Amino acid sequence: MLTAPRPGLLVGFMALLALTGCDRYVPIFHEDPTALSEDRSEEAKQLDDRIRGDILSAFVEQEVGTLKNITVDVYERDVLLIGAVTGPEARATAGAVAAATEGVGNVINEIQVVQDSSLRDKAEDLSVENRLKTSLRESTEVNSFNLRWHSVNGVVYMFGRTKSQSERDKALGIARAVKGVKDVVDRIVVRPPDGTQSWLENLL
Repeated sequence: MLTAPRPGLLVGFMALLALTGCDRYVPIFHEDPTALSEDRSEEAKQLDDRIRGDILSAFVEQEVGTLKNITVDVYERDVLLIGAVTGPEARATAGAVAAATEGVGNVINEIQVVQDSSLRDKAEDLSVENRLKTSLRESTEVNSFNLRWHSVNGVVYMFGRTKSQSERDKALGIARAVKGVKDVVDRIVVRPPDGTQSWLENLL
């Protein structure tokens, strides 16, 4: 006669894995990727939107490069600057303006300096971003709603947060496998949602 597994045995087995240093990935997400949602709070979203708006307004006032060639993304007060400009001065100024904005945490300045920023193949970059979005949304091991991704001249910048190193590695692997991607720059932070603990911490 079949009997249900005892919870104590399952807990003991998982604890044994932890003590033996096993790094096997344990899926923590729903089978259906559409059931996932962003872990960032509404207050954090509003603050990030305000910071982004302030930076863009400051760019206009300071006449920093060409706005259409610089993208500003903000996630939990960290600012990612990407795009392409024709001189290091514009790149440095953009970083300084972002850093001086109220409420900003870290500024990640990934703006590329190129001879002619108009040569950027924006259509191909958009295609890369869309292909990556599809791949990430289909994954049951990555919560893509906590991530941002941008392609500049085939270089993909991954930004946001994951709940574990395994999830981070999976997201980066998906990005590297996308057609048209020349390189992947990792700017992902590993951090569980506020007020939660990992499954391992709950066992100990």
